[in-house]
Amino acid sequence: MTESKIYEMLGSYKIATPKFASFRIDETISVDFFPAVIKIESEKVVHKSDFGAVKLNISSNEELNAAKEEIISNIAAKGVKLDETDSFIVVEMLSGQELYVGLVDDEIFGKTIVFGKGGVFLEMYKDVCYIDIYADDEEIKRAIKLTKISRIFDGFRGFDFDIEMAVKFIKSVQNFAKANPDIVELDFNPVLLTKDGLKTVDARIKRGEARPEKLGTLRKNRPNFFQNERVAIIGASSDPTKVGYAIAKNSLTYKGDMFFVNAKGGELFGKELYTSVSKIEGDIDTAVITIPSKFVVETTKELIKKNIKNLIIISAGFKEVGDYDSERIIAELAKEHNFNVIGPNCLGYLNGQKELNLTFGIGGLRSGELALLSQSGAVLSALMDKAYDASVGFSHLISCGNMVDLDFAEMIDMLNTEDSCKYISVYAEGIQNGKEFLRAIRESKKKVYIFKTGKSAESKKAAFSHTGNLSGNYEMFKGLIESVGAKIEDNIEALLFNPLNEVNNILIVTNAGGPATILTDYIIDHGRKLYQLSKEEISALDAVLPSNWSKNNPVDIIGDAMADRYEATLDIVTKFENVDLIYLLVTPQYMTDELNIAKLCEREWGKKIYPILLGGHEMEEAKNYLRAKQKLFFKTLQSATSFL
Repeated sequence: MTESKIYEMLGSYKIATPKFASFRIDETISVDFFPAVIKIESEKVVHKSDFGAVKLNISSNEELNAAKEEIISNIAAKGVKLDETDSFIVVEMLSGQELYVGLVDDEIFGKTIVFGKGGVFLEMYKDVCYIDIYADDEEIKRAIKLTKISRIFDGFRGFDFDIEMAVKFIKSVQNFAKANPDIVELDFNPVLLTKDGLKTVDARIKRGEARPEKLGTLRKNRPNFFQNERVAIIGASSDPTKVGYAIAKNSLTYKGDMFFVNAKGGELFGKELYTSVSKIEGDIDTAVITIPSKFVVETTKELIKKNIKNLIIISAGFKEVGDYDSERIIAELAKEHNFNVIGPNCLGYLNGQKELNLTFGIGGLRSGELALLSQSGAVLSALMDKAYDASVGFSHLISCGNMVDLDFAEMIDMLNTEDSCKYISVYAEGIQNGKEFLRAIRESKKKVYIFKTGKSAESKKAAFSHTGNLSGNYEMFKGLIESVGAKIEDNIEALLFNPLNEVNNILIVTNAGGPATILTDYIIDHGRKLYQLSKEEISALDAVLPSNWSKNNPVDIIGDAMADRYEATLDIVTKFENVDLIYLLVTPQYMTDELNIAKLCEREWGKKIYPILLGGHEMEEAKNYLRAKQKLFFKTLQSATSFL
């Protein structure tokens, strides 16, 4: 599609363009607007500047016709012959800040707008953000502010541009994309930011077969996965080496109806082992399957007769080994009979409020406010162990496995109805339905935190346009997720510490300067700031600390500090109104009474206080004490700041 035709189309969607006129290859050029730009319009010439096919700042018709001949010569020198299908476009030359707007039909996220700094260095600097075509005004602004060029909307170096100008332009592009589903890629570079708004100076459009729209394709009226009353474990085993034994043992804390099923019969943990599902009286709303994969489909059909609502398939041996048919059958059964499935090939499920642990991970986990979803059972198992060590509690744990049925979007939707869940963490390896994922986060009442693996695996496209080279990678994932309001974590352990995430003014109390300096660097690297002590606050600390204390934050109370000095310091700093979080950093000096310092963390100080216990065996008694009291603590400076 030629640029002149594109300009005509854009105008009908209120996407501003400069004055322009088009001419046949053999036609004499004459316009009445100057300065002007002349460019070739040809499918044979992809990137015009590479062919010398653009001439700028032309001030007369004579110069335009001379430039036309020069462009023809430049293109011929590249081995390309022009003909009557080719033409020239002359465009009014405007001045302004060069921006970029593109559109790509991404395999995961569908139609996505790319916005940022434009010009010839676009791909070198890649100062762009990604915007869903369903983003509202606030989401668009949030995305724009992720770019460096967005500073021109904040008065940088005297620039006086309103961000609403960019929002208005992007919304016009959204409408354009929705009205023309066959446009699979477009490239506006540059878009000039002028005092009159944004104007598209150079434009290319690629049409093709549109991907099916995925938004609104999720199953409706699903049962709530978290409504669990009568639960069965199929494959419960008396063999301690079996997964079925671990899940059965973990399930013993559940106060509701629990049934164990094993074809051999017998007894396990004082409960009858039913020889089949059919032997259980009444319905089963939730079931766990741990038996070999070849029996899973048939067992699922038996459970359908029991009005199953939620199915957790622990068993492996499905698509990960090439068995796609069984997964397809399970998915079809779930849809036909309206029940939920997580797995197969997963670690299981935990509901903290119900004390229902249907995983073969660690037992004895605390109930809490955090829901954690993970595509990897091994990663989830490791995080569960870490959570136990750090006294982190869960409202829900879901090991997603192969995700044959329920996906992240539906899980987030369901968690939004759970009062016990305050925060949602997601360990993601791949997203199947990006549009619904964005929609779920956008609508979520709970803050969502995501760690995405596979950051370096970019799926590059053919270089039709700049957009093609800027899409299909981790940066698109990150940009879209952040624009809808979720937080991307760079450290996987940060998924556990979401309740601590929204802090800024941080104060450090320490008995050692070196580790506190390192901790400060980590805090600043995460974009947070240290609290600045006032003269009055320094004076208050002077009254209880040695004269050679640091007089600053970090508050270094000197290496010989015992518990009483830590306590006196906390008595003062916890009253500082604007402090969000206090790190209590303890290193094992000869005189340090680590246990008594740790006991200070039991008190209700009215502030978030998190101890960092550096060292090995000298700290073990203090660490064990805090574990027993279910108090969060950190063993390294990195883990203490991972959530920031």
